[in-house]
Amino acid sequence: MPSARILIIDDERQTVDSLRDLLELYGYETEVALNKQVGITILHERKMDVAVIGAIVHEVSGVEILQEMKKLCPDLPVIMLGNQKSKRIKLAAIKAGVYEFIEKPVENMVILQKIDQLLELLFAPPPLKKTKVSAKSKK
Repeated sequence: MPSARILIIDDERQTVDSLRDLLELYGYETEVALNKQVGITILHERKMDVAVIGAIVHEVSGVEILQEMKKLCPDLPVIMLGNQKSKRIKLAAIKAGVYEFIEKPVENMVILQKIDQLLELLFAPPPLKKTKVSAKSKK
């Protein structure tokens, strides 16, 4: 599997640093942003394979960030991290197109597993097309 580029947007420095270190340890390339503007700028400048964003980043809703990201990169899969156990926030995120919603504190193996699953879907070879064999070609 090719090395994936992962964008991390969160205003908690410890979360960003921990995720970056973890993902780079497992061979992923990362870009980090501590606010929405920097994250959107990174998307303008570089192609990313996956984004991991906080549910709230400097009082901006993660759903709002997600919607803006989807305008730039409609096929970019996003994992959202949230402090709250609010079903309302989780449902809003899923409705906005988030791939997965994970509650903080993030367990290393959980985030790695979700990213691996996502990348398998993204980089999986297309299924082989079955060709119909006509009765004439069988003879």
